[in-house]
Amino acid sequence: MEPVLTDDVKEVLKKEFASLKRDVRLLLFTKSGVNDKFNEYAKKLCRELSKLSHRIDYKHHRADSKEAKRYDITTSPVLIINPGEYDIRFLGAPAGEEGRSLIAAIVMVSHGQGMLAEESRKRLKELDEQREVMVFVSPTCPYCPQQVGYAVSAAVEQPEKVSVRIVEIYENRVLAERFSVVSVPQTVVNGNIVATGLQPEEVFVDSLFSGAPVEMKLPSVRRGVIKRDLVIVGAGPGGLTTAIYAERAGLSTIVLERANIGGQVAVTPVVENYPGYTRIPGKVLMDMMAQQALQYTEIHQGEEVLEIKRTRKGLFNIKTTANKYQAKAVVLATGAEHKRLGVPGEKRFFGRGVSYCATCDGYFFRDGKKVIMVGGGNSAVTEALYLESIGVDVTLVHRRQTLRAEARLQENLKERRIPVLYNTVVEEIMGEAVVNAVRLRDLKKDRSYIMDVDGVFIAIGYEPVNGLAKQIGLKLTEEGYIVVDERQRTSMPGVYAVGDVTGGIKQIVTAVSQGSVAAITAFEDLMSPYWKGKGDMF
Repeated sequence: MEPVLTDDVKEVLKKEFASLKRDVRLLLFTKSGVNDKFNEYAKKLCRELSKLSHRIDYKHHRADSKEAKRYDITTSPVLIINPGEYDIRFLGAPAGEEGRSLIAAIVMVSHGQGMLAEESRKRLKELDEQREVMVFVSPTCPYCPQQVGYAVSAAVEQPEKVSVRIVEIYENRVLAERFSVVSVPQTVVNGNIVATGLQPEEVFVDSLFSGAPVEMKLPSVRRGVIKRDLVIVGAGPGGLTTAIYAERAGLSTIVLERANIGGQVAVTPVVENYPGYTRIPGKVLMDMMAQQALQYTEIHQGEEVLEIKRTRKGLFNIKTTANKYQAKAVVLATGAEHKRLGVPGEKRFFGRGVSYCATCDGYFFRDGKKVIMVGGGNSAVTEALYLESIGVDVTLVHRRQTLRAEARLQENLKERRIPVLYNTVVEEIMGEAVVNAVRLRDLKKDRSYIMDVDGVFIAIGYEPVNGLAKQIGLKLTEEGYIVVDERQRTSMPGVYAVGDVTGGIKQIVTAVSQGSVAAITAFEDLMSPYWKGKGDMF
């Protein structure tokens, strides 16, 4: 087998591991005949990691050994980190995105401290009951490492109370099916499903105490008011570009992101229309943008903006789920979210066979399971192509006679012989514990029929995330997009908007362009406020 880690990755990890404080023991257990290719990958990865630092010790045991019985090993592969001190296990090979989770876990264990904020760490000390946390993941899910990070942090902070199992869904099908997992990350605490999807940090901690799903609530402020020239809400391509250009212009900035860095682009399988890259995974492109932005600014991931208020002096007071900020200007780069079909079963089966992210959840269906992809635009066709490429039996369902996707994507669809049901809509998503069928209507023949499927993926467009814009009274279009001028100014002085939340052409290059314009405009306006004595723009 070829090396798992490339030379450039090894060099990065060597620098990361140079800061390790305590020894880390990796115990890997494998059983011949069970997930063999994943066993080999795990062995190779652990060997390579152990050679990058004298702090990392690796040992391999067979699943029928005395050592395996000691740790009650029942699946393969299983990787345990620092047994006896912590109870942290990876069930399945930590490949793809979960390789990042393993690296983070090694660093946290070596330092004896998790990634949680001080308030969360203090709260965990009050946990007085045992908690077994299972986080179901897949190698292609960009949201999973953050959720795994929270879980491992809890185990590191409270080793006597919290045990963690990071469960790869494809290699642990029986366990995944037991909890009806078809969407990741899915988190289970003491046998109770507490969340499907990435949770904010404080909500995750709440779920540890309750052992059940919890609603978002506002925690107490961690520290005093943080002051910046410019607060940017959203860490997609537009928000990150704004931060880079603003800092280079001399403005102090901070980027607040409630979910994953990179927005919709981070879960796009392949980007083929970004200048400079013929083909590049969306997650890789956004990681590169984020790394560049981090050279200039801070990015607070998992921190949601709850309120923005403009003071009489023209400053902005911003309250989030963790902190309070004061800024001279604000940029909204909140993007857009997936539209729903609005049919019976869609909400009920979300995370149980209904998904809006093929990159996140397609891996579960990769052994020939049958799914439909609903939509006819670039996103739907791109995700259908991705699903087919990983071994999913996918059929495209589109309500019109022709697709809206680019010609090249449609050609790829034909070359791959992916079936397309034209003039067809979904009337109902059906099943018991999980999706097992859909009711479709042929609009031309005006008849309904049932198709047996294992999953339903939906890509029918987006709706603007405009809650904050409405809250502060910005002018919106009929469709709910923020109205901006050619310099990205909104109807409120000192507030700018970029990217998909402004409507128009929803492309990465568009968001990047708008981000640079907004940053330069904000700098010029703060130096010479255009609004003084002139009233509102619109």
